[in-house]
Amino acid sequence: MKKSVLQCILLFCLMIPCAVFAEQDIITTILNEEQSKERADEIIQIVGFIDELYNNLPQRIKNGQKLVLFFDPAHGIDDDGKWEGEKTGRLSCTGLPEEFYSIAISRKLYTLLKKNPYIQVASTKDYIDALEGNSDSYNNITFKETVELARNARAALVISEHLNNTASLFKAYGLVNVKGIHVTYSNNTAYLTHIKEEHKGFLTLYNKFDTSGFSYKLASAVKGKLVANGLRVNSWNFGTVADDRFSYFVNYPISVIFESGFISNPDDETMLCNPDYQQLIAKSHYESILGTIAQTFGVDLSGFWGPKIIDTDFHKNIMLLKLSRIACNYISKNDTSKGLYVLQILLNQCDPEKDKAVIENITDMKYRIERSQTLYAKTLQLKKKGQIRKAKISMRKAISLISRSPVFYEMRKAYRTEYRVLKETPPRKDYAMQHPIPAKVVNPSPSSITTPVLIVLKKDITISEAIYNALRCDDAMLKKLTQQFASSKIKAGKKRFENPTKEGIYIVQLTPKGNIKSVKRVTIVKLNPYKYQNQMYLKNSYCVSKEKSKSL
Repeated sequence: MKKSVLQCILLFCLMIPCAVFAEQDIITTILNEEQSKERADEIIQIVGFIDELYNNLPQRIKNGQKLVLFFDPAHGIDDDGKWEGEKTGRLSCTGLPEEFYSIAISRKLYTLLKKNPYIQVASTKDYIDALEGNSDSYNNITFKETVELARNARAALVISEHLNNTASLFKAYGLVNVKGIHVTYSNNTAYLTHIKEEHKGFLTLYNKFDTSGFSYKLASAVKGKLVANGLRVNSWNFGTVADDRFSYFVNYPISVIFESGFISNPDDETMLCNPDYQQLIAKSHYESILGTIAQTFGVDLSGFWGPKIIDTDFHKNIMLLKLSRIACNYISKNDTSKGLYVLQILLNQCDPEKDKAVIENITDMKYRIERSQTLYAKTLQLKKKGQIRKAKISMRKAISLISRSPVFYEMRKAYRTEYRVLKETPPRKDYAMQHPIPAKVVNPSPSSITTPVLIVLKKDITISEAIYNALRCDDAMLKKLTQQFASSKIKAGKKRFENPTKEGIYIVQLTPKGNIKSVKRVTIVKLNPYKYQNQMYLKNSYCVSKEKSKSL
């Protein structure tokens, strides 16, 4: 009897792929080394949830189970009854909110997904109504709600259809997304900005922490299909962007955001108005989703013959996904030493040839943690020595490395607490004596001739006109400055200098006698009337006579 049982166990073990045993050994090792029961329970839950979503997925679909896809509402109407796209400046050149275009493409993709008998689309009730064409409005939900709804639906992946409208450097006043020199705004601060590149074309933001490779493969497949159909790819990472800024990119295993063009670009908006163009985008997204499911999970859902199981590195993909979720869990709790340990295990399991994107993303994550920790340790040393100013600089650098991703929230919180302490710590007396704080100027005097001048040279004006616009100087001074400006040299590379004849923003320093001392070209400059002079933008040229108000 015992022999029979042992034979059965041996036979059963032979039927299980070796990859499964390797996966179990790795996860078991991590669990055995975990001293905290709470953390161990969290790891078990993470592994169990991923198994529930993906384990034996091909056979389950072949047995009649549907693959669930969660369709995230792209923005929507807020509690005040306004579209979020309208409230946050996500408007097209013609003033339409982002949702106007995203719902049009989403409806076409939903129609294709709904026709597939092996796929079930989950979302909020009002968004499904909008996708079905029964309504033209739907409510906005948070990323946290997206995660919860996707988990409850047991969705294999989360997708979201969006459009872009960001200008080159800041979201620009007047929806600027065209080349040239414009006044742009950030946090109510005005900047003079030379936008050298129009933002146009599509891109896909994919889950940086999806180490199964699914999200990256899907983004790459979308790019391949759209480019093959003649669509324009965005220059940002050539249309496939690893992203970790959004909470469900951290908290859900597989997710992507399709950004199908820039509605703030006139050419893109013209194309996005075309229903055939919208259909082409939706069809490319649909075919890419099916192709990536087959490539990653080993089940082809594209044919009328039924689900077809194909050979893939399915078990390895699931193991990588589990390890990345465990690492993210540790890091999100600010247990970075264990997080780094699991990230290293993850890197050891990657194939240098097949998993290049995964390796790049995990290596970047490791670097950000390790470098920020080094800077944090340096901060504490500088603080101990009383070098508060240097300590604050070091601390700001540490925070900047982990400033965006939600996975670093607790780590960032601890760093910011230390930074607040530093801000309240007075500098050493000897340092304060050597570096006195200058008195604050309450009523600055009008611009002097040596206040740097902002000269804006555009394509349709001459150098003489640009200088006159900036200073409103007399003819003699204008002639002299035009000659000096045209013959001056500005740095254009490490060793190359050139004449300032190109379109751009130039900071010109004058001598007390009104001669040009130096010329520097910049891409962006804060419109600060205390630091620069320019009559067109700041109304503070030294050459313009100031009228004094007269009264009894």
